Amino acid sequence: MKRTRVLAALAAVPTVLALATSAQAAAYTQPFAADSGDACLYGTTEGTLDWNYASDSAIVVDTVDVKGRLSDKPTLVADPTNCRSDGFNSTATFTAYSGTRAVDSNSATADNGTVAFSFTLGKAWSAGPVDRVVVQVCRHPIFTLPPSYCGKEVTYTLRIA
Repeated sequence: MKRTRVLAALAAVPTVLALATSAQAAAYTQPFAADSGDACLYGTTEGTLDWNYASDSAIVVDTVDVKGRLSDKPTLVADPTNCRSDGFNSTATFTAYSGTRAVDSNSATADNGTVAFSFTLGKAWSAGPVDRVVVQVCRHPIFTLPPSYCGKEVTYTLRIA
């Protein structure tokens, strides 16, 4: 009798684990990329956006996990002397929106190298679901005041296939 109960309990474990997994928020992964917009591509960023659905909805995204890297360096072109170090660093900024309202933002900065980053945009207290993330790479002088310059904003929205 005890053996039957143990076997029945063990048989139920995969079902319980499957239900627990399906109750967790699902995620959709989307690649991203943006650059500083200059001829040498001094500042570039790329990585993934993991759109995390709210635990009680298959439609509402409450957070986006951002993982990637930012590089600040010249890209060798036909004449590498045109793209030597210019005394600027690169900053990639990620802004999450709910409708027209920015609900969260984070950034990473690199100077003559590559940095990895990982953070989450959107919070439980934010003013609504995250419906898009805007990525922009800007370059700033290290030792002087701006002028700075930025590449084009790249907008990523959740796309369901």
